[in-house]
Amino acid sequence: MNLLLLKQIGLFSVLIGLGMGLVSLIPFIGTVLFILYFLLLSAVIIVYLKKINVLGKITVKEGGVIGAVIGFCSILAFSVVFIPLSAIIQFVFKFKDFWVGIIINASFTSVLTFVLLIFLIIFLALLCALMNGFSGAVTAYIYEVLEEYQARQDNSFESNDFEIK
Repeated sequence: MNLLLLKQIGLFSVLIGLGMGLVSLIPFIGTVLFILYFLLLSAVIIVYLKKINVLGKITVKEGGVIGAVIGFCSILAFSVVFIPLSAIIQFVFKFKDFWVGIIINASFTSVLTFVLLIFLIIFLALLCALMNGFSGAVTAYIYEVLEEYQARQDNSFESNDFEIK
């Protein structure tokens, strides 16, 4: 696997994670978006990269690795944006319904709870890497099956010679 391509995919997923961190501050949209983001982000990115011809033919193993990199990098970038901004929103506006900000503000009260927050972010990033790795592997498998089917269709079309009388 090309290391430069993996770095580019990691940077691309960090940028998407930063954007998703901002959009997830909207309360109702954020919950649905986070669930989709947690499960399907690698599939969306792989399909996009295949569409613009950045990725060539990838195996299931490469799809899993790419998906894991996408999941891990993007959730770390998401946390870097979402956690401080939600804490600031909770501190400034004192929303009672903004439960994430309440939990985050409680974690900034001591060093030990802040370290616990860091461990939870890393655990969430590993879990997201696992889920997106599976999603990326499934996407790569679907692409393999579709490419094989397309090649079979092309071969069967070329082998049929018809004479028009």
